Amino acid sequence: MVAIAVKNGSHSFEWVCQRPDGLNLLLKVLLNVIGLGGETVIHGVWRDITKQKQVEESLRKAKEDLERKAVELEDTNTALKVLLQKRDQDNLELQENIYANYELMLTPFLNVLKNRLDNRNQHNLLDIIEINLQEIVAPFAKKLANPMMGLTSSEIQIATMIKQGYSNKEIATILNSSKRTIDTHRQNIRRKLKLNNEKINLKTYLMNL
Repeated sequence: MVAIAVKNGSHSFEWVCQRPDGLNLLLKVLLNVIGLGGETVIHGVWRDITKQKQVEESLRKAKEDLERKAVELEDTNTALKVLLQKRDQDNLELQENIYANYELMLTPFLNVLKNRLDNRNQHNLLDIIEINLQEIVAPFAKKLANPMMGLTSSEIQIATMIKQGYSNKEIATILNSSKRTIDTHRQNIRRKLKLNNEKINLKTYLMNL
């Protein structure tokens, strides 16, 4: 240390020393080279910086802790935003599915029942059911991007039954129609759904919508 001070004219450094009671102290030492009476003299002063270093270390750790917590908070906020967006998306999909199921699968069969019932009380009960169903799906009433929305009510009704595994003959019997009429509807459904490839199974396609 002295050699460095002699070479540079001065030198400062930190030095750890131990007190008689065993406690370590951190000292800031400054050596200055001065001329005195034609001789070179090393003049040294020191200052106890133990508490200063302890405070600095505490501040450094506190800063690092705050920065870590800020990053954790930011990550938590990001995760929360993602969860909220996922929840909103799930709610929207649920609403669309409820409305789609009502429009595409219930309405056509309610209309068939209406046309077949001849008892006034039964008609009234069916009207009550329909009104309650409409109130349930009212908040979801919107135009959906479902390919089946381009079909007529009769085609939707038949497509729903095809999806459930009914044959054309069975559908004709249930709807009190001819098999030829159902065959025609089936071809129209394929055309509107752009199923030009005859190898594509209509039932399988409908199940994947």
